[in-house]
Amino acid sequence: MRLTIIIPTYNEAGRIGTLLEEVGAILTQSPEHEWSIVVVDANSPDGTGAIVRDVSTRYKNIHLISEKEKRGIASAYVVGMRYAMEKLHADAFIEFDGDGQHDPKDLRRLAEGLVKGFDYVIGSRYVPGGSIPKEWATYRKVLSRLGSLYARILLELPVYDATSGLKATRTTLDRFLPLREDQLLSRQYAYKLQFLYAVARSGARIAEIPIAFRMRDYDISKSAAGDILESLRVTLLMRFQTLREWRFLRVVMVGATGLAFQAALFQIFGIWLRLLPPSTVVVIAGELAVFTNFFMHERFSFKDRVADSAPFLHKFIRFQTLSTGSVLLQWALVHATEVVVGHAPVYLWIAYLTGVILGTCVIYIGSYFWVWGREPRSAPLTPVDGARGG
Repeated sequence: MRLTIIIPTYNEAGRIGTLLEEVGAILTQSPEHEWSIVVVDANSPDGTGAIVRDVSTRYKNIHLISEKEKRGIASAYVVGMRYAMEKLHADAFIEFDGDGQHDPKDLRRLAEGLVKGFDYVIGSRYVPGGSIPKEWATYRKVLSRLGSLYARILLELPVYDATSGLKATRTTLDRFLPLREDQLLSRQYAYKLQFLYAVARSGARIAEIPIAFRMRDYDISKSAAGDILESLRVTLLMRFQTLREWRFLRVVMVGATGLAFQAALFQIFGIWLRLLPPSTVVVIAGELAVFTNFFMHERFSFKDRVADSAPFLHKFIRFQTLSTGSVLLQWALVHATEVVVGHAPVYLWIAYLTGVILGTCVIYIGSYFWVWGREPRSAPLTPVDGARGG
């Protein structure tokens, strides 16, 4: 298999020579593959390009692309990817950072994932066996986790680590990828989300392998608040571009039928007739709606996950548990409103609808990850069985 490692650089003179030597030593342990390295240097003023050029005189499989200016990490990777496919005729390319955070030893394991039949292999910090630096500040650990979870939920990505930068991609996926700069939604780190989402939607076989993510050399962080905002923007933009595919809308449609029934009983028996306390009506009507909603989710919202999820009875019990929690949340808000302001319809409706909105989010997330959950795969931990997007 022809494998090309793409390393974008900018001011990495203190590290790049050693890194290339380390990578070269690792690659000699996998002679069954035809390896090449493409360094895309953004006109580094510290002489990074000159060092790479010098090393390439001793290793003929190292190629240097010198850009005229720094245009962003996404642009550098796209240039490297196109070079790998068009000039080196690679079967797959691997994205690898040049700042020391990725371990060269993981390159062979990424290749093993491809050999096992996967199309897209991610070095994951968040599968069992993976890790992030202990030296990271707490806020950085939290932001990393939340960023990945945010993308997983909003884009329904079938992976644990949605923002990893260490990935191997088969070149047969090129028709699904934004390999022209004018197709990129971001020239910065958010490009990773765009590529992952495109691969997941293509139906490619995706796997994750655990990696130990390392501290940057020199401990200089290139991340900033701008990168976080950029990732939020790109994720939302992709979601709106494919809004019709969003499972959440199907969940809302199903929930709306139960909500209409529940709301009617709430108005009639809790507000007009006052036969029962409004908080009690919420519970009774909500539980009646649970039964119809479950069967509609099974047949409509999550029909593509039925075969890969838990047995029918287990799912029903889980959904009942989840829905009961949602109904109790509504009850708590309405009951608290009754205690504080009495039988005031406007405030009761505000409390009720607030509970409905929060409960819908709880049901959607719980249903996606738990009731009809389809666990992401990890290449070395499970048999060859690819996770698909959706």
